[in-house]
Amino acid sequence: MSIDLLIIILLMLVLLLLLHLLRRLEEAQQQNEQVHTELDEKIERERDNLFAQLEAYNSLRDRLDLRKGMPFTKSWSAAPDFLQLIVNHALAEKPQVIFECSSGLTSLMLARCCQLNGAGHLFSLENGEEYAAKSRAEIDRYELTDFADVVYAPLEGTEVNGDLYQWYAQDGIPDAAIDMLVIDGPPGFIQRYSRFPALPLLYDKLADGCVIYMDDAAREDELEIIEMWKRLYPKLEHRYLKTERGCSVVVIRK
Repeated sequence: MSIDLLIIILLMLVLLLLLHLLRRLEEAQQQNEQVHTELDEKIERERDNLFAQLEAYNSLRDRLDLRKGMPFTKSWSAAPDFLQLIVNHALAEKPQVIFECSSGLTSLMLARCCQLNGAGHLFSLENGEEYAAKSRAEIDRYELTDFADVVYAPLEGTEVNGDLYQWYAQDGIPDAAIDMLVIDGPPGFIQRYSRFPALPLLYDKLADGCVIYMDDAAREDELEIIEMWKRLYPKLEHRYLKTERGCSVVVIRK
């Protein structure tokens, strides 16, 4: 093989290598542009969601006249769109007995709804002693103690359908029929199906037509809990609402 031919072959190989590198560079640039586009779209969605949630939060503050400030933390408080749902229901349907698993900003708003309705009472079970105290302090600050009881109820081993769960001590459950049930606890990280026991344990106390609002319903556990409830109580009605964290609305039919 002559030197000239060898040089031509080498140049062709170099050219092929350069074409390959150029193609890879173009692909990387396209991927980078796609990543930037997806990132921009995600930022835009998050921005729009943040503005919508802030608008809902301010609307609730004004509607309920909670102008002394409201206890809110992003990680622990219910999202404003969920708060809007339960406030709308409480003001429209005027439930006489509202029962809540967990406490916080939901407790303050539901107690205010009872006051505005001129009737109704909220009972909240809270497994965190410090959180229970803070919730009671907020309710007291707004002079709503006649409309709400927040009970410190530590979690304890409770058997439900043959399985053991950590659920609230049940001393604070009212004897009266419950018209509205809000489920935002116990925390999901302590066990699987953490919120499942609520319906089996409270079912006999729920009024026919009682409406249940379960927060964080987009999580896998909560989606499965709904199916577990349906198997136990085939008459119940369920609809899923696409809120920030997902909301399951269940209507009890007996």
